[in-house]
Amino acid sequence: MSVYMMITYDVSDAERFADYNPGSLKQIFATIAKHGGAIVGAGPTDAVTGEAAQTGVCLTFPDSDAAKAWLADDEYAPLKAIRYESTTNITKYIGPAL
Repeated sequence: MSVYMMITYDVSDAERFADYNPGSLKQIFATIAKHGGAIVGAGPTDAVTGEAAQTGVCLTFPDSDAAKAWLADDEYAPLKAIRYESTTNITKYIGPAL
């Protein structure tokens, strides 16, 4: 069953984050595609209730295993490290597509 993955975060180091986005987008997109995924949308978030992180990214994958495999991908690991170094308040969700 197809799933959506939502990742939200606050950028804490804009200079370092630029190495991730836009600096590594070509490689990021390639690792997502390798697992059958695609980015559905990305940008500033707007909370309906509660407190939102600054940025949200919505991806789609064929199934939960593919989404988790992307997160654990060795090629993505150094890029993910940049995101972790330059952001806070990171939350990830996986939910079924209806």
